[in-house]
Amino acid sequence: MANPTFTFFFDTRYELKKEHYPYKLTVYFMGKKKRYKTNFSATKSEHKKLESTNLKDQELKKIKTKMYTWLDEQAEIGLKIIPFNYTEFEKQFFKKDNAAQEKALSPSVESLFNDYITSLQRENRVSTASTYETARNSFSNYKKHLKIDQVNPDFLIGYEQWMIINNKSLTTIGFYTRALRAIFNMAIEKKIVDIDKYPFKKYTIPSPRKSKRSLKKEDLKKILNYKNENVVYQKAIDFWIFSYLCNGMNFKDIALLKNEAFTGDYIAYNRVKIKNSRRANVLPIRIPVNTKILEIINKWGSGSSKPKDYIFPILEPLMSQEEIEDAVYNFIDRTNTILKKIGTSQEISLKLTTYVARHSFATTLKRNNTSLLYISDAMGHSDPKTTIDYFGSFEDEDMKEIHKKLIDGMMD
Repeated sequence: MANPTFTFFFDTRYELKKEHYPYKLTVYFMGKKKRYKTNFSATKSEHKKLESTNLKDQELKKIKTKMYTWLDEQAEIGLKIIPFNYTEFEKQFFKKDNAAQEKALSPSVESLFNDYITSLQRENRVSTASTYETARNSFSNYKKHLKIDQVNPDFLIGYEQWMIINNKSLTTIGFYTRALRAIFNMAIEKKIVDIDKYPFKKYTIPSPRKSKRSLKKEDLKKILNYKNENVVYQKAIDFWIFSYLCNGMNFKDIALLKNEAFTGDYIAYNRVKIKNSRRANVLPIRIPVNTKILEIINKWGSGSSKPKDYIFPILEPLMSQEEIEDAVYNFIDRTNTILKKIGTSQEISLKLTTYVARHSFATTLKRNNTSLLYISDAMGHSDPKTTIDYFGSFEDEDMKEIHKKLIDGMMD
């Protein structure tokens, strides 16, 4: 008795999406051939690799295994139909849940993270790549072989609870889930997952209020007037003051600052964080140069006037991106170590770090009744809501003065 044969047909006559073409199931029996739609597709180059007997691509290997497992299942259905006929086969074929095919094709969250991490590494965005690796590892530890279409509100709630049980902060949870949200958005853009499955409308990413890291007025005065004969200590404070006076400039941006940033009486630069974002037409941050800024540059600068040379000798020409990241990390780490000691010796009310300069810049302008729009622009924020997180709380004397005005001149 003759048996039907089941094979795949790669149909290049119909393009599905961005150079992807469908695989069709071909059933051949007694001189008659019929083809049926499947949920499998590939590019021409992927198809060529899938046909190869020496397939090395691990993701394509997985897809090929799933494809031919599915094909064997169809053949098994056909062989059980005795005698075989297309009518009975089609009843069972179309009755079969095609969601199983979609699930088989759904890529893993780990592989999507890996693809993005690789692209970041190609762009020399070493630090960002490292942060996405940390997030990827966290999700892999929670659920191995996680598929992108398994990321739903229930999964996210479960992950959040698991993290809390393992003593992870809401800040960390928010950091990782935002990374996953970015990966999910990329998957939607690439049509890997349908937008209807977007889980972040029903799940709210934890976003705890940032602790205030701005100095009180009396503490700020201590820092601005601090002097120490120890070169290492004075250098740390001078860089902190430079950051504070330069719109709260991030210390990585200080390290990357070049002489070409000087435009007349101003420093104009784009934050590294913004350069690597998708924001278009971002104007540079402009800082009016005062005598204190020039004093610090003359004191600790490299002395070079070449436009492409770094202002401060923290980095060296021809460094690789990885070497730059390491040098910046060491610069910030060393500075924070010294700042902590200085803060303790001066009885500063909070832990003194490089980032406190940025918060203190924003809060000082707020205390001086500077408009939120200006502060936001000066700090390079696209959304003033971001700026508000940098503001310190009102100090006791300020609060007393504000409340005093509630009744001044109004009571006999």
